[in-house]
Amino acid sequence: MSPVRLTPAQARALNDDYLARMRQCVPWSPAVAWAPKLNFIGDTYEVLELFAGVVASDAPVHLLEPGQFVDSPNRRFRYCVRLHRAGQPLLTWWGAEVGTVIFDSDVIIPALYQVKEIDDGGPPWNEAPWMSLTPGEIMTLRPGTRQSKGKVIIAGLGLGHQLIEVSKRLQVKRIVVVEIDQELVDWILPVIRPHVRKPLEVIVGDAFEVIPKLTGDIALVDTFPGYGDGFRVVEQLAKRSPGIKRFWGWGTSEMTGLRQRER
Repeated sequence: MSPVRLTPAQARALNDDYLARMRQCVPWSPAVAWAPKLNFIGDTYEVLELFAGVVASDAPVHLLEPGQFVDSPNRRFRYCVRLHRAGQPLLTWWGAEVGTVIFDSDVIIPALYQVKEIDDGGPPWNEAPWMSLTPGEIMTLRPGTRQSKGKVIIAGLGLGHQLIEVSKRLQVKRIVVVEIDQELVDWILPVIRPHVRKPLEVIVGDAFEVIPKLTGDIALVDTFPGYGDGFRVVEQLAKRSPGIKRFWGWGTSEMTGLRQRER
C-alpha cells in the first residue's frame, strides 16, 4: 500500500488542528471517558516506572544505549521508557472506533518489547511493544478491571498494570495470574509485587490449558497482540471453563457489542 500523501493545504489544516488542541488540554485521569480527540496536560500523566533510573528516549528500541533499557536475564524481553513528544498524536481506540490523544508537553511511556522468534536479519526486537502504558491501553483495560470481584483470574502478566489496578478494588478478594513465560515472571513479578494489595498466586503455564481447571468469579484474558481479535477464542475458553463464572477479553465486548456470558 502506498503511503498517503497530504496536499500542502491538508498538512496545514492538520497542523492547525493539533495546535488548537494543544491549547485545549485538560488534566489526565485514568478514569477519563474515551473520545475521538483527547487532549491532556503532559505534567499530569503519571505512570508506574518499574525500574528506577531508566533514561527515557525516543530512539528505536534496538538503538537504545546503556542506561536507556533493562533486559531480562536471557535477553528475551526489554523494558524501556519511551519519550513521547509534545503535540505528536498517539492512537486510541474504543470498539470499532479510533481516535488520537495529544499532550502539551513531552511524556514518558513505559514499554515492554519481546525479542523476535525468527532472525530475519533485521533488528532483534519486535517493532511493536508487547505492552506499553499509553492512554489507549489504560482505557481499554478498564472494562475488565471494573468487572472484577471475588477471585479474579488474570491471563497475561505484561507490565502488571491490570494486576495492580484489579488489586485496588475492594470487591476483589484474591488474584491468580496465569503467565506462560517463566522468565517474565521471575524478572518482572518481584518489581510488581510491592504494588499488589491482595493475596496473589502465580501459575506458569498456557492460560488456555490452565484456566479450564480453575475456579473463580471472573477471568480477564489479555494475551492477544491485536485489540478485540480474541473474541471467538475467549468464547471457546469460556465453554471449557465451567468453574469460571464470567469472562472478559481485551476488546471483545467493545468490538462486538456483546458481553461475554455470565453463568
